[in-house]
Amino acid sequence: MLSLSPSTAAGYLAGTPFAGHTRITPLSGGVANVVLKCTDPATGHSIVLKQPLPVFKTAEEWRVDIDRAKVEHEAALLLATLLPPGSVPEVLFFDERNYVLGLAAAPEEALLWKTALLAGHTSIDAATHAGTLLALLHSHTLDDPALLARYGPPAFFMQQRTEPYLLHCARRHPRLAPVLEALASRLLTTQRCLIHGDFSPKNIFLVPHPLAHGEPAVHRRPLSHLLLLDFEVAFYSHPAFDVATLINHLLLKAALRRHTHGDLAGPYFEMIEAFWQTYRYTAAPEVVRLASAHGGQVLGALLLARVDGKSPAEYLAPHPALQAALRGAATDILSSPGTAVEPTVAYLGSIFGTTIPIISDG
Repeated sequence: MLSLSPSTAAGYLAGTPFAGHTRITPLSGGVANVVLKCTDPATGHSIVLKQPLPVFKTAEEWRVDIDRAKVEHEAALLLATLLPPGSVPEVLFFDERNYVLGLAAAPEEALLWKTALLAGHTSIDAATHAGTLLALLHSHTLDDPALLARYGPPAFFMQQRTEPYLLHCARRHPRLAPVLEALASRLLTTQRCLIHGDFSPKNIFLVPHPLAHGEPAVHRRPLSHLLLLDFEVAFYSHPAFDVATLINHLLLKAALRRHTHGDLAGPYFEMIEAFWQTYRYTAAPEVVRLASAHGGQVLGALLLARVDGKSPAEYLAPHPALQAALRGAATDILSSPGTAVEPTVAYLGSIFGTTIPIISDG
C-alpha cells in the first residue's frame, strides 16, 4: 500500500484526472489521518487527499483498523443525499487498494469553526445550523434496518470511541468505572439512528455567503451554511453521543476563554442553548427523547475524556488548574443520578459561566 505524504502525493496523482495538482500542502488531520491539500498551480483548483493511519499520533498507543476509510467513503455519499446541498464535501474518488479518499476542497473563504471559537468568535447562527443538520441526520436514519446492517457492527466505534474515551477513563478512575462501563455498553447496544461520531467544531467549516458584486473582500459576510467533515466514526448508535459531543466542545472553549482571557462565557452557553433548542424542535420526537434523557451523562463522560482519555484536548494541556476543574465537574455529573441534557448544562453553566472567578494556574 502506498504511504501518502507530501513527497508521494504528486506522483500518486500523476495517472489521474488530477495530475496537474502538484502543489501539496499538509493539512491538520487530527491524530488519525494523513490529510493533504493538492492544488493545480495553473488553475488554482484544489482537492483533498485523505488516508487513515493504522496507529494514531497520540502519547498512548491507539490502533484502529484502516478499513474505517471505507465507512467514511460510504457515509459521505449517504449524507450528501440526506443533508442540504453543500453540507458534505463532494467525493471525487476512493482508492480501495491504497485507502485514499479524494474530496473536493472546502471553499477558500471557509473558516474552521474550532479556529473561530478558540479566537473568541461566537455565532448563534452557526450553532443553529449545527442543530438543524444533526436533527436531520438522526431523524432521517431513525430505525432503518438497512443502515443498521451496514453501520451497526461495533468494532470501529469501540476502537475509536468507547475504548479510548470511556473505558480508558474507567481504568484511570476506578470509582467511576461502573457508570462509564455501563454507558459504553448503552452506546454500543442502543442502535436507533446513524450518528456522525465526531460532531465537533474541528470537523465543521463555516462557509459565508459569496461576496456581492463590488463588495470589498474585507467585509464580514453572514453565514451561508456549514460543511461537515470526517465521517470515519459513523455508527448506528445512540443520538445522545453526537449531541453531547458538540455541547462538550462548546463548553471546553467557553471554559478556556474564561480561564485564559477572562472573557464572559455567556455567549458560548447561548450557543449551546441555540444548538440544543434547534435540535429539540427539529428532530423526531423519539430521537429527542433519547438524546435528552442520556445526553447529560454522555456529556460528563466526554468532558472527562477530553482531560484524561487517550486523546485529550491539546489546548487544555498548558492549564492544569482548568483541567482539574473540568475533571471535577465531570466526576460530579457521572456521580449524579440526573443525566438529562438541560440540568447538566445548567450545572456546568453555574461552574464555568459568567459569575465565577477566573481560575488561576498559579
